[in-house]
Amino acid sequence: MKKALLILASLIVLILVGVFAFVPAQIERSLNRVLHAPPYEASEKAKALHQQLFVADLHADSLLWNRNLLERSARGHVDVPRLIEGNVALQSFTIVSKTPRGQNIEENDDSTDNITRLALVNLWPVRTWSSLKERALWQAQRMHEYAANSQGKLTLIKTKNDLETYLARRQKEQGITAGFLGIEGAQVLEGKADNVDAMFEAGF
Repeated sequence: MKKALLILASLIVLILVGVFAFVPAQIERSLNRVLHAPPYEASEKAKALHQQLFVADLHADSLLWNRNLLERSARGHVDVPRLIEGNVALQSFTIVSKTPRGQNIEENDDSTDNITRLALVNLWPVRTWSSLKERALWQAQRMHEYAANSQGKLTLIKTKNDLETYLARRQKEQGITAGFLGIEGAQVLEGKADNVDAMFEAGF
């Protein structure tokens, strides 16, 4: 009996490890598909022009996924190495706190929530499981950590002065990028005006 329980417990642990190790990556791969894998070909003239541009991408859900954005990834669309390689000067990291099942352009309601399940399998803190505000604050915290641990390669823009300082630095220095935080939907305020200050303090 003890041996059977030990085997059962071992199987449960293996299943849980599999779920937490592989399911988040599979979800991201399925929802953020790359239709045409690199390398991408461009003429020398196009490459030269691209290097002269100030490129800003105004939407990425990258903080939603359970991977280190300071490391190059084979999945998703955005991480710091690829931003730098692609000459992206400024990236909007847009926070997702809730999405309905069967999301579509014509009709959605708030009775379902895909992000709760994602928070569970991504092992987000318990406080994020039922609070949209805490989901936003958690993702913002991760962004702050990425910037702090990037050895200067990623600047978090929170103020006009941050932007001006970064732009001056970018004139002289290559191999850097910057990001700012945005929010999809005012539901993160949870109906409380005071939470505007909390979001502002978190860098939104």
